[in-house]
Amino acid sequence: MRRLTLVAAAALGLSLLPRPVLAGPLLEASVGMGAQQDPSTFQRTQTSLMLAPGWEFAGILKLELGFGANLADTASSRFELELRPMLVVSPPLFPLYLRGIAVVQNLVNGPTTAGYGGALGLSFGLFGAGFFVEAGPLARTVSVTVISTSSLPTRQDELRWGLEGRAGAYYTF
Repeated sequence: MRRLTLVAAAALGLSLLPRPVLAGPLLEASVGMGAQQDPSTFQRTQTSLMLAPGWEFAGILKLELGFGANLADTASSRFELELRPMLVVSPPLFPLYLRGIAVVQNLVNGPTTAGYGGALGLSFGLFGAGFFVEAGPLARTVSVTVISTSSLPTRQDELRWGLEGRAGAYYTF
């Protein structure tokens, strides 16, 4: 017990020492899938593949720009590209992190719209390489058909919330 107490005290002491400010490039690759609420039910969203280069500051803050491809794997969906500027806050020596997400979507077929969201994630890594899983809410603009009794059906954009889960790998250079 005494040895365990000594090791814990040494680890705490080392964690309180000032650390040099570390900054460097990073690269993440991930795959994601989710569900979005339709007026009455949840429907699966398109599978998305993303490559996100970025910059890490002091092992705590990451700024990333994700380049995403949404696959045409759901009913009435089309291949689409999107950009995701992201901010990740991850405390040192703790595997949980928070990710803030902005989305610029429909870059191929238009019209280009925006969305936003966030995620809570869990990451494990060693020597700059690692794996992560995350999930969180994501609001996206979708085009819906509105049918009214006084006129013809029209298309209208709506902001709809959904849940998205992602898994991937990263490398910090």
